[in-house]
Amino acid sequence: MRPLVLAYHGVADVPRELDPYGLMLPADTLREQIGLLRGRGYELVHQAEFARRLHAGQSLDGVCSLTFDDGTVDYHSVLWPLLRELQAPATFFVCPGLLGKPYPFLEPGADVRFMTHAELLEVAADPLVEIGSHTREHVKLGRASGQQVYDELVACKADLEDMLGVAVPSFAFPNCEYSPDAPAAAERAGHTNAVTCAGNGGLTPYELARESPSPIDGRLTLELRLRGWYHGVRASPPARLARWAARPIRHRHSKPSGG
Repeated sequence: MRPLVLAYHGVADVPRELDPYGLMLPADTLREQIGLLRGRGYELVHQAEFARRLHAGQSLDGVCSLTFDDGTVDYHSVLWPLLRELQAPATFFVCPGLLGKPYPFLEPGADVRFMTHAELLEVAADPLVEIGSHTREHVKLGRASGQQVYDELVACKADLEDMLGVAVPSFAFPNCEYSPDAPAAAERAGHTNAVTCAGNGGLTPYELARESPSPIDGRLTLELRLRGWYHGVRASPPARLARWAARPIRHRHSKPSGG
């Protein structure tokens, strides 16, 4: 079975009209997807453990890391209890500079915020949860120089480590955007891995590719991802036509589906 790093955002029931980018996944859908992974024999690990095995040249066949970007309040109220129920480890990539603030990538009526400092500390104390870095304030790194990326990553890593009192080895590039020298900057900043939803990622420590199941991904779609067929099917003319017909109305917020 192919190695998998799966990328999610929030876990909550939010009406589609308030979630134009499909960032929120219902808890029952996530439960079903974790059940499917385990039914297929996947071992779930933290992102840091996935990276450790990758660096060591160990087999990653049948290994899956569940990762969640941004750190919205549902991580504390919904996602964390679900992970404890299923005894499923996961990595939360959070932005320490946004703790307690409104979540800007949904429509205002969704009334969703980031976790507070106290909520972050509570979930981070659970061994099932690894906390990773996602820049201090969800900064776009597409035009940043290597030094700018390095400075941002060092500062965010230090902020989180000061808050949590533990090492923060894992990093996720926000918005699928980063400059060509950003992966090397992530390594120089002291991370053991950097994950991305950009199409140029692969099974490499500092451009580690993630799949991004969406709220509308059913069992068939996830099966295609597990088998490595999803992107080929998605690129087919019928699938492109279906996406064009179902494209959302443009909204004022900018948030790609990965990160």
